[in-house]
Amino acid sequence: MKKSILAALIASCATSTMATEIYSNDTTTVGISGEVDAYFAKADINGDDSDAGVAVWAKVQMDAEQKITDKITAFASFEIEAGSDYRGTDNDASFDDILVGIKTENWGAAVGEVGDLAESLDAIQKDDITNEGNYMGSTSGNTRESGGEGIVVKGTVGPVTLVADVYTDTDTNIDNTFGFSADYQHEYFTIGASYLQGETVLDEDVQLYGASVSTSFSNLYLAATLADFEGFDSFGFYPTDSVVEGYTMGLAASYQINEARLYTTYAFADMDAIEGVDEGDTYNVVIGVDYAVADNILAFVEYQFADADWAIDDSQTIVAGVYYSF
Repeated sequence: MKKSILAALIASCATSTMATEIYSNDTTTVGISGEVDAYFAKADINGDDSDAGVAVWAKVQMDAEQKITDKITAFASFEIEAGSDYRGTDNDASFDDILVGIKTENWGAAVGEVGDLAESLDAIQKDDITNEGNYMGSTSGNTRESGGEGIVVKGTVGPVTLVADVYTDTDTNIDNTFGFSADYQHEYFTIGASYLQGETVLDEDVQLYGASVSTSFSNLYLAATLADFEGFDSFGFYPTDSVVEGYTMGLAASYQINEARLYTTYAFADMDAIEGVDEGDTYNVVIGVDYAVADNILAFVEYQFADADWAIDDSQTIVAGVYYSF
């Protein structure tokens, strides 16, 4: 699941309820927030077995807003975060999720690493509900978004959210990547569709289109995603030796019991090699439970299993963790 909480917050034109206000006047507000995650994990990935151990990750996030008119607000945000994950601690800090933009009640636009405002593939990632599990329902997402060279426009028209984004590249031999999406929100269900086309940083064609649906009732959440792709080379624990084409399917379910949530996901990809030799099927299963200790503290335990036709061995992880935000 995407850790960043800013996406939902900017989308709703609100600042973080956890953020501490460090400066404000009649038109400008600056806030700071952060998160520290701790993990105890055991991993056996494609034949590479490791002992159980502790890892930590942290970030500090700065958010600023300034009223331009009664209806238009400028905003900016960035994070400084560690390079860790549950498989190891890396305390070298780097800047991440840097963006600046403008917004109103119903639309917004930003430049930079724009995923915290919106990206076109958000509409087909409704099955992305785990805490640390691999996401593969619509492949692994847009590989160009994290480069920080994006432009996005997002608007809401009644129950429909529309997103258009472009990811630029100064290399004259590499085409920009364009995306479009529409997401319909109903009282009992949502349905989204996305289209993405462009080139990778290695000058290889990329195309992805798909649809995702979800429904929620009586504390039960269900979602499904189906996507067709070309030009991707990463599928959970198993990269391919070159880009491939094929389709992915993702299923997700969760059930809320007071502060506890039980959840599971299943993702499957079938692919053909374009230039390399790695091809066939791969799948990824996650089963987990999390518990909201407080509004800002989430504890979880998660088991994951995956395999691929071209793999040396299957993969398993067991992760227990705590997310502490402030």
